[in-house]
Amino acid sequence: MNEEFGIARVLEPRHAMPTSAWKLDNNRALREDELCVEIKTIHLDGTSFHQICLESNDNDELIKRKIIDIVIRRGKLHNPVTDTGGLAYGVVAEIGPKYKNKIGLQRGEEIICNASLASMPLYISEIKSIDRVYNQVEVEGYAIVYGSFPLVRRPKNLPVNLLLYVFNESGTLYRTWTESKDKTNFMVVGNNLMMNLIYGHTIRKAVGERANIVCVLDKKSNVIMKSEKLDSLAEKTFNALHYVNILRPLEAKSNLGEEAMFDMSVNCAEIPGAETLNILATRYGGTVVFANLINNYNLALYVTEALSRQLNIRCADGYLAKYDEFDIDIITDLVPYFEGVKIASIRNNASIEKAMKTRGKERVRADDFISGSPAMEAVLEEIMSVAKYDCNVLITGDTGVGKEKVANLIVKNSMRSMQPLIKLNCAAIAPNLMESEFFGYEAGAFTGAKDKGKKGYFETADNGTVFLDEVGEMPLDIQAKLLRVIQDGEFFRVGGAKPIKTNVRIIAATNRDLLTRVEEKEFRRDLYYRLNVFQIKVPSLRERREDIPPLVQYFLKKYGEKFNVKRGIDEDALELLVQSDWKGNIRELENVVQRLLIGARSENITLIEVGKELHRELFETPKLAQIEEGTEGLNLEKMVEDFERQIIKYACEKYGSTRKAAKAIGISQTQLVRKKNKYEI
Repeated sequence: MNEEFGIARVLEPRHAMPTSAWKLDNNRALREDELCVEIKTIHLDGTSFHQICLESNDNDELIKRKIIDIVIRRGKLHNPVTDTGGLAYGVVAEIGPKYKNKIGLQRGEEIICNASLASMPLYISEIKSIDRVYNQVEVEGYAIVYGSFPLVRRPKNLPVNLLLYVFNESGTLYRTWTESKDKTNFMVVGNNLMMNLIYGHTIRKAVGERANIVCVLDKKSNVIMKSEKLDSLAEKTFNALHYVNILRPLEAKSNLGEEAMFDMSVNCAEIPGAETLNILATRYGGTVVFANLINNYNLALYVTEALSRQLNIRCADGYLAKYDEFDIDIITDLVPYFEGVKIASIRNNASIEKAMKTRGKERVRADDFISGSPAMEAVLEEIMSVAKYDCNVLITGDTGVGKEKVANLIVKNSMRSMQPLIKLNCAAIAPNLMESEFFGYEAGAFTGAKDKGKKGYFETADNGTVFLDEVGEMPLDIQAKLLRVIQDGEFFRVGGAKPIKTNVRIIAATNRDLLTRVEEKEFRRDLYYRLNVFQIKVPSLRERREDIPPLVQYFLKKYGEKFNVKRGIDEDALELLVQSDWKGNIRELENVVQRLLIGARSENITLIEVGKELHRELFETPKLAQIEEGTEGLNLEKMVEDFERQIIKYACEKYGSTRKAAKAIGISQTQLVRKKNKYEI
């Protein structure tokens, strides 16, 4: 049974199904019950393809790199942002002697792997070209097929691109056909004319001329097709065509007319949040079909309840027997119309981009995760992507960047969020106590042991998460025992003879270069790869200076409430904080803001106060120490200029070069040279 389901190919987490696993083994070494396909073309699910294009700014090389990166990370093409895959076309390369060859395939036959690539071990060595019309890429690579994975021989007279495009709709086209037969008024909602035509033609095929089919296209569609043949098919298929903003459902419904209430509506839009229009425009007792995996079924139910409208809601269908034969009939009808389709224009769809970029961010912000820089936006995306997959995560980054905060967010948004979270600092536990702390001990295991023994942290965390901070400091003997826990899901208490089962997710963090530790024989290579299933690198503040202003404001508010003090900060003072080199990162910044809040003399923290806090050594000279802001008889503007002149002169004398001096006082070299000239230093 395990072989039939491909469990042997699952790397992380163990015992999961390949579809739900984070990572698969895509090694080409074939097992006896497997088949290898030399992959030629990959069709990406539309939502996944557009998300990758948006993230890559429609740059071909970046798109290719992103797709290959997903496959490298996961051993399959399973986009963690959209949670979707795609289909593949290729040639049978090798057949294992015990493979269940239900349709009698031979080596060299052209086939379509007619189930999601989210379930299939895949390797891509090269992406040769990108087809934006069909959301496809030409590749070199291979895929591993096991068990009853559905394969379809390629019909010789039909183009591969259209076969993959239509097959990707799974059994939903067949379901649309069956649901349509007893109805008259239809609406098809989407953001791609080709896809709307496929569903519209399916309805017309089922109902005939009596059908009234209205096509609704998002007027902000990101890909505009150009083809006289498509226009001809649209005239034959649809009774009316409307361009609306489908993410403004009330406005869109009004544009369709108040009497526009349909017996059945189909939503094939590749835009998150496009469900409501279908609910509003479908009559009481009618049917709504959501053809895209991005559609939010739960939201549709809530809207239906709020309207007190009884509707039959159907989601995208998975496998249905013989649906591939039905799809081939549809494709045969459409081939003459889909030949030569070209893209007239491509534009970034702001609606899709906003929906993609904000998925889950409300949940992140609720946990006070402060970000505004592109670097941290990428980290947030990785956090939300990996959180729902039950795999081990390695968080890397300098001291004080917020690795524990990242771990907290992963757990909060994971399926283990209601289970125990045990946090362990590997550097803070004495090496001779680590085994008993981690795994517990039996009664009498050693002098001073409790009479009843003691549970360890891994036993306490069963079904939850263990966060191992500073994991690079773990002794080698404990590393070996931790590896056993990860591999076998069990351990022994100190002094115990009975294995104890445990099911934990491990999130590890380190500011060390673990690969260097591996080369130095201080960290086990096999453990490194077990922990590093998915790596999140948290950038330092030097790499995301845009985050410093919101962090400063957050800390001022946080500690202002704690100390019952309300203070702001002057613009030039904030700029000095932004330009400073924070070796201790967020932790250091937080401490500095606390001291500034407590020690400031006025309503706003000033530049001089920040300067004194950050560069105390510069104030140790007698002349600088005499400068006191607001001393009677001094002109403030002149005093500040005098202060600036002296501190620049001091820094230049101390550090020698303008580059080093500028870095020391937190300004650019250009600024320092300009100020030297101003003060004739």
